[in-house]
Order: sequence, then structure tokens, then C-alpha cells
Amino acid sequence: EIAQASEDLARRTEANAASLEEASAALTQIDQRLKTSATAATQTVSRADEALRTVSSGRATAGEAVAAMDRVSESAKGIDEVIEGVDKIAFQTRVLAMNAAVEAGRAGDAGRGFAVVADLVTALAMRAEEEAKRARDQLTVTQSDIVTAVDAVRRVDSTFETISGGVGEVHMLLGEMAKDNQAQSTAISQISVAVATMDQSTQQNAAMVEETSAAARNLTTEAISLNDQAARFETRGR
Repeated sequence: EIAQASEDLARRTEANAASLEEASAALTQIDQRLKTSATAATQTVSRADEALRTVSSGRATAGEAVAAMDRVSESAKGIDEVIEGVDKIAFQTRVLAMNAAVEAGRAGDAGRGFAVVADLVTALAMRAEEEAKRARDQLTVTQSDIVTAVDAVRRVDSTFETISGGVGEVHMLLGEMAKDNQAQSTAISQISVAVATMDQSTQQNAAMVEETSAAARNLTTEAISLNDQAARFETRGR
């Protein structure tokens, strides 16, 4: 019975040892994967930091662009005032030239040369008015384009702000994931060490049980031999 029990215990101990060895190997793989995941999460957090810095730089650049366009818009208003002044001067010059032409006509032959000059001045004044009108129209288009560009840059800045908020949330989540993975990796490492210790102890126990089983089998053989030898003796009488 001792021999049979020892053999059964040896088989169960060997099976437990094999199971513990497999569990230890599986825990080692899990630990490695968790460490890899934690490293990847840490690297992703670093990339998220870079993305946040890039977005912040983009927002600063967008702000500078808006400020520059505002200055250009203000300058355009000043240019419009200058064009308006030129237009007024051209109009007044044309009026004066017309008056001069009238006076030259009254002067007769003596004022013919002056009349020609007055006509040329009138033509130049009219051309100046036309150029001023073209400049004002072009300036109006430019101002409209500036308003459109400023609106576009502000939308880009708003998009940057949204992206910055999203990346910030991702950064926070990844940071938490990295911490959790690190904590899990530490726990798995401790469990792996404990299981490895149990596996070593179980292997030693399996070897001891195997020795005990062999000793029990030898004891069984010796007991049978002793029984056979004792059976040779005959006892009678008393």
C-alpha cells in the first residue's frame, strides 16, 4: 500500500511540476508582453508630447499670422485714405484745368497754347481719377482676401485647439495605461518568481517522492523475500 501510494503521489507530483513549469513559462511571456506594452505606451506618450509641442507652435504661428494680417488690414485702410486724397486732388485739378480752358478760350488766340496745356492737364487728371478708382477696387479685393485669410487662419487655430485638447486626453490616457502596465508587469514578475520557486520546490519534491517510491518498491521486494525465507521453517509442538 505504501508503494502504491508513493507511486500515485509521484505521478501527481510530476504532473503538478509540469503544470507549474508551463504556468511559469506563460507568466514569463505575459510579463514580457506587458513590459513591451508599457514601453510602447511610454514611447507613444513621448510622441504625444511632441505633437502637443507642434500644435502649440502651430497655434503661435497662426496667432502671428492673424496679427500680421490685422496690421496689413490697417495699412490697407491708410492706403485707401491716400487713394481717396489722390482722387480728390485729381478731381480738383480737372476742375481747375476746365476753368483754365474756359479762360483760355476767352483770351482768344493768345490763350491757345494755354488751352492745349489745360486739355492735357484735364486728360491727366481724368486718368489719375481712373487709376485711383482701379487702385481702390483692387484694394477692396485685397481687403476682402485679407478678411477671408484671417477667418481661415482663425479656423485653423480653432482646429489646432481641438487637436491639442484631443492629444492632451490621449496623452493622459496613455500615461495611465503605461502606469497600469508597469504595475501589472511588477505584479506578474512577483507572481512569476513565486511560481518559479514553487516549481523548483515541486521538482525537488517529485525527486524525493520518486526516491521514496523506489525505496518502497525495494522494501516490498525484500519483504516478499523475507516471507519466502520464513516459510521454509516448520514449527511444531509448542
